[in-house]
Amino acid sequence: MKTIKILLRKSLLVLVLAFFAASCNKAFLDEVPKGFLSPENSYTDLAGFETAITTLHSNARDIYTANNANNYILFGIASDFGIFGEDLTGQYHTNYAVVTPTDLAASMFWTQAFTMIKNANVIISRAESANVKWNSGSDKALVIAEARFFRAWAYRLLANLYGGVPIIKSEINSPKIDFVRNTLAEVYQFAKEDLTFAAANLPDPDAEKAPGRITKGAANHLLAEIDICLKDYQGAIDAASKVISNPSYKLMTTRFGKRTSVAGDVFWDLFQIGNQNRSSGNKESIWVLQVEYNVTGGSTGYAVERAFGARYHSIKDPNGSNGFVLNDELGRPVGWVLLSNYLQQTIWQSGWNDMRNSTYNVKRQYYYNDPTSKYFGQLATQATLASQELRYYQPTFMKCTTPFNHPDGIVNSGVIWRDIYAMRLAETYLLRAEAFLGKGDQASAAADINVVRARANAAAVAPSAVDINFILDERARELVTEEFRTCTLQRLGLLYERTKNLSNLLLGDGSIVPSVASKTIQTYNNLWPIPQTEIDLNGGAKLEQNPGYK
Repeated sequence: MKTIKILLRKSLLVLVLAFFAASCNKAFLDEVPKGFLSPENSYTDLAGFETAITTLHSNARDIYTANNANNYILFGIASDFGIFGEDLTGQYHTNYAVVTPTDLAASMFWTQAFTMIKNANVIISRAESANVKWNSGSDKALVIAEARFFRAWAYRLLANLYGGVPIIKSEINSPKIDFVRNTLAEVYQFAKEDLTFAAANLPDPDAEKAPGRITKGAANHLLAEIDICLKDYQGAIDAASKVISNPSYKLMTTRFGKRTSVAGDVFWDLFQIGNQNRSSGNKESIWVLQVEYNVTGGSTGYAVERAFGARYHSIKDPNGSNGFVLNDELGRPVGWVLLSNYLQQTIWQSGWNDMRNSTYNVKRQYYYNDPTSKYFGQLATQATLASQELRYYQPTFMKCTTPFNHPDGIVNSGVIWRDIYAMRLAETYLLRAEAFLGKGDQASAAADINVVRARANAAAVAPSAVDINFILDERARELVTEEFRTCTLQRLGLLYERTKNLSNLLLGDGSIVPSVASKTIQTYNNLWPIPQTEIDLNGGAKLEQNPGYK
């Protein structure tokens, strides 16, 4: 059982932002409650602040683990990765023509991010109270540093999705309805200031209080990305280098952890249950979100299996009978993300034998496993599959499931109980490569990319071949189902271009056709709409809408 448990104790925090509250009573705010937990009686010592920090971890994990398709928009629905598999024509962020400021997805991430900011601000503000009994000044600095990391992480999400948003620097204790948008540069600069403080005050790797807690490595990794957004490429290189040069971190190049007796490779090992935290011997992990099966507060599971896996259990055999039953290899995926031809084929064409495309890591063939089918044990052929839904038989990235290792054999939930990489060292190399490229140093960019490719037994890339599209292709090979792909493309201003050109679908007959996303996306869709509810609540000032949305 892990030391840190993500307990949902949001009753500790006061919902005060006008974004989330319709009204507020001054007399209530002046009271100091005695009979229940509140900021006034819980933020008095380190233990109270530790509980509040746990809530921030929960806020972050909720964005990854919500069991609905909207959350997987962040992971690449309606981008170069593909479209929404259950509705190929009309669903939000599949058909960009129907995206409006009243859509649920746009308001959902806004609310989640500002909830995290609100919770962080309460911690930061209350930590300065003279009434807090700190054990030491370092305890206070550590609490503030972890809170400021999460505040920066939330602002990074908001800036990528929406552009400039209101910067809220401290706890709000009275109604406020006059928010205005800061510029995008101001938001990134604010995040940089938070991360600079966090990196100076957080613990070194392996000195954190418990698995999943934030370290200097996580702060510097995120700082590298923020510096790229600010076009401070040398700053990004310096921040990433602090992680890469730290001897506590290294890419895993030989098999490790649990299940090494099972056929696989080191990339497969990275995604097996129990292999994510550093205690497993995994020195590649930087920040790992904690998931615990059958433990209160340990999460309801990670729905990446439902999102990215092929819905193989719906495939019919050549007679039209059921050809498959649920099994412990693949669980119960749905195919919320219908993979583009780019993700299925294009990114591998320069090196099909890349370890990340091995049969251990990408399943491309399905054998009928229903004992009642006369085709039991036979390969489902393309001729039969071509008439069925694309999401039934698309490739499955095995990192999105736990093959033959679902806890208690539970294979019908569509979720997995594996800790979640929020950051790992392979991405740090790719961020530094991006910063080198920004400085015009293709040779150094190629060198970093080739460290990642060497682990995958992929051929080295020549410096002359490195551009931002190659880096995005490498991120796809390495980080699919892990990175917030939509945010990556938005921060680079490339969501429109790459969705239009690369979200094409591979049909069963081998033909490639444009997706509805590629046909409907417009340049202004690179940013999401500001939620209309927030504009309407903000009666004291004008909260500007992003261009193109009505």
